[in-house]
Amino acid sequence: MEVSESWIRKQAEKLQLSVKEAAEFVGKGQQYVRVGLQTGRLKFGTAIPKFKDKNEEQARRRAGKNNWDYDIQRIQVEKYVGITYKEFLEMKYVVTV
Repeated sequence: MEVSESWIRKQAEKLQLSVKEAAEFVGKGQQYVRVGLQTGRLKFGTAIPKFKDKNEEQARRRAGKNNWDYDIQRIQVEKYVGITYKEFLEMKYVVTV
């Protein structure tokens, strides 16, 4: 897929990444990222449950992907992966001038 250099620059300057973008960057599936953030095993972001059930067992049964908000910081993912998001995008896409 061909993309422009300005598109890569714009994407690389984003402060937050979506679950999909973070999963591609880390090289894992989206579910891996979601569960890792929900359990606290991945430290590059946070997962906040949208529900406020007092009964935790019921809350866990309802805890599908639409019941969580994710805050994934690009800079933290870059530290986790060891390269910048811009470098990742340049490797993934063909840059046109």
